[in-house]
Amino acid sequence: VKVDGESLDAASKDWSFHTPHRPLAVACPSSPEQTAAVVRACVAARVPMVPRGGGTGVEGGAIPYGGGVVVSTERLRRLELRSDELLAVVGAGIYKEELGKFLKPHGLLFGPDPSSNPTLGGMASTGGSGMTTMRYGTTKENVVSLVVVTAQGEIIQTRRPVRKSSSGYELTQLYMGAEGTLGIICELTVRLRKQP
Repeated sequence: VKVDGESLDAASKDWSFHTPHRPLAVACPSSPEQTAAVVRACVAARVPMVPRGGGTGVEGGAIPYGGGVVVSTERLRRLELRSDELLAVVGAGIYKEELGKFLKPHGLLFGPDPSSNPTLGGMASTGGSGMTTMRYGTTKENVVSLVVVTAQGEIIQTRRPVRKSSSGYELTQLYMGAEGTLGIICELTVRLRKQP
């Protein structure tokens, strides 16, 4: 947990024009289990919380308007390649360019390409797209499964992390684009493509 002035100031704003608001603290969990513990503690203490990825958003979604605790995804750093399935399991704190560098030696890429360098969790939370949308689709079309901590502090996996599945409710799309209002995305299983 960070409470120093520099960390609080950094978490008080994003790339938008919105007025910064300082949080009480910045929590930096390194696993879904730690994230769930932070959420449960905030719920028990009735303290508002705001999830935060890279802070590259321009809509003000990561600004803690009510104070409270910013839950940073910066330490959610899982990075696992499942090349035989053309999938990768990625922590919400991994940046888009970082994933690209990891995949390049394997001849693979993750298609969505917002112009900033957001975290993958931020891309999923906002439904990010970009210049390659016509060719590869938006982030929503390229995420297979999520590990999410709900607003009550429960950990769920939105669906089986396989390339194609038609069973069960489509919870992945429910959390995509919700900007952290329904839960905190901790891990993503994403679709990969071969480099052209």
